[in-house]
Amino acid sequence: MSEIISKLSKYKDRLLGYVITKTCPFYYFKSFYKNNINRTDWNGKRACLTLSFDCDYTEDIMSLAPLLDILSFYSFKASFACIGKFVEKYPKEHMRIIKEGHEIINHTYTHPNNEELNPSQKFNNLTAGQIKIEIEKCHNICKDVLGYNPIGFRTPHFANCTNLHTEDIYDILKELGYKYSSSTSAVKTSNFGLPFIKKEIIEFPLSNCPKHPFAVFDTWHSLGRGNGKHIKSEEFYELFKKIINIGIDTNSYINLYFDPQDVINSKEFKLMLDYTEEKKEDIWIATYKDIFEKIYAGKRN
Repeated sequence: MSEIISKLSKYKDRLLGYVITKTCPFYYFKSFYKNNINRTDWNGKRACLTLSFDCDYTEDIMSLAPLLDILSFYSFKASFACIGKFVEKYPKEHMRIIKEGHEIINHTYTHPNNEELNPSQKFNNLTAGQIKIEIEKCHNICKDVLGYNPIGFRTPHFANCTNLHTEDIYDILKELGYKYSSSTSAVKTSNFGLPFIKKEIIEFPLSNCPKHPFAVFDTWHSLGRGNGKHIKSEEFYELFKKIINIGIDTNSYINLYFDPQDVINSKEFKLMLDYTEEKKEDIWIATYKDIFEKIYAGKRN
């Protein structure tokens, strides 16, 4: 009976999501952030934005140099979710991330369910011991190869249809001395997009799409290697502006991630960075580490 109830509940949630997406997505999206009653002082600014990049495939690694070239023209820094096996194979490319003042967060050693590195395993099917090994191996490689100790983590494929995030991860991260994670979708939390504490780990939820509020606003959703939801001319850019402006209007936290291979040749991406720079008087553009150290380091419990 409990299985039947659980399935009915999922169908009900999917139906509700479908109706909202088809009828009033923008209204729902803005109302979601307006529900944020825990107003935060974002380092003296009205809102906060984190830009991050997932380096999941060889093509992403080959795109790091041009991406870092683009970012070098702007005053803000970004967070990069990196895989241990790729750090081993491409140390120079990853070292440049650190040298240019950006942050690396642990994205496991093999990124289970990655077609290139580990297609036969799924992260949420691993034992606690196997998950711990995946995180520890990536951490040790970052330390030994780059001289860098990550304190943040991102679950592989946390947001797509495979939904590999597991709540058990927080106990493991705590045991390993990690401080924060960015592995959940904002709309699936009860904190209206704000970072929250889970078993002493700060979780930075990823922002959703204004037009599809139950999907994370990433490049796979939006561009999908050319077949995404927002490939019409400048639609991706216009939605980005909506997210930023709603964040400022509602004193919220905006957290976005992109795939390097999808943005390095994108005119819209450069427009997005220009717009971000333009709004820096209103919005604190910070890495997860910046936010943790400035706001949350003394608040974990």
